[in-house]
Amino acid sequence: MDFVIGIIAFLFMLSVIVVIHELGHMLAAKHFGVYCEEFSVGMGPALYQKKGKETIYSLRAIPIGGYVKMVGENDGSDSDLELEKIPRERWLNHQSTWKQIVIMAAGVCMNFVLAAVLYIGISMAQGYVVEDPLPIVDEVVENSAAQKAGLQSGDQIVQVVHGSETIHPKTLYEVTEFLQFNKGESIFTIEREGKTFDLAITPDLDEENQIATLGIYAKSQVRKIAWYESFGAGLKNMWDGTTSIFRSLAQLVKGKGFENLSGPVGILNVTQKSTQLGFLSYLSLFALISLNIGIFNLLPIPALDGGRILILALERIFNRKINEQLIENIILGSFILLFGIFIFATYNDIVRLL
Repeated sequence: MDFVIGIIAFLFMLSVIVVIHELGHMLAAKHFGVYCEEFSVGMGPALYQKKGKETIYSLRAIPIGGYVKMVGENDGSDSDLELEKIPRERWLNHQSTWKQIVIMAAGVCMNFVLAAVLYIGISMAQGYVVEDPLPIVDEVVENSAAQKAGLQSGDQIVQVVHGSETIHPKTLYEVTEFLQFNKGESIFTIEREGKTFDLAITPDLDEENQIATLGIYAKSQVRKIAWYESFGAGLKNMWDGTTSIFRSLAQLVKGKGFENLSGPVGILNVTQKSTQLGFLSYLSLFALISLNIGIFNLLPIPALDGGRILILALERIFNRKINEQLIENIILGSFILLFGIFIFATYNDIVRLL
């Protein structure tokens, strides 16, 4: 039963995030007068369709994602009959550069809005916030890497060094995140009773989830908040999630952390676990995935919104259209790249489950 609930929760989460993203594109397009032929919830055969003033609203059989079909979106590859019916000033590719950029960016903005609403809602429902724990050891787990290295309760982690990478953590979360991208032995600078010294620690590795663990706990301060403080607390959580995603992307650029990539199988697995932990846990994952999809779509890869924005910006800067065949080839190449990442991430997911 938990497995079925997990699948339903996963499909619902993915569909809502994608539909909200596409809704952003459509609302911006309609605001600028671009003709939107169809807005679909789901993929595959149509189960139900209703014609609005000019847009067909569809509910389709496969409950994964959705799309909006804008005339002129494919730079002239739309059918001649379709284009003949619509005045040129209503084609997407005949809008000014800044309008096209706004339309492309609107989907990502809606993902951020969804994440903000969820984070604020979670804070409001909880009625409290958990302050980020300082990098001070409160408890050491028996037989853990930390205990074997000599860490004790009351020790403060001042610095962590792994090769050329160094951090001076303000919270324990920073230490944990650092270790995920720098597995193996690290040098910890510890402050104990006014004295500073170094310890070489090799974190334990959870083979199933590929998570490096020290085996320490820190005290977290729980603070009650009024309902109006939920807005600030929720936006802070959103900011923390956003900066964490960008730090992860920076590590990937350095060639680190590819073993941590997760695809649909991994997200499904995490979704199942979150539903077992409770509704707020599920909503927290919901918000984080919305943030991830929004930021991912901003990447300057031609098949994504960020890549299309980059092409529009380059055409504006150099005041000339980029060869359409070249763009098609680049987009095809980027699709192959994304498919490769998808296969690699799915492989990671399956290996973790075995």
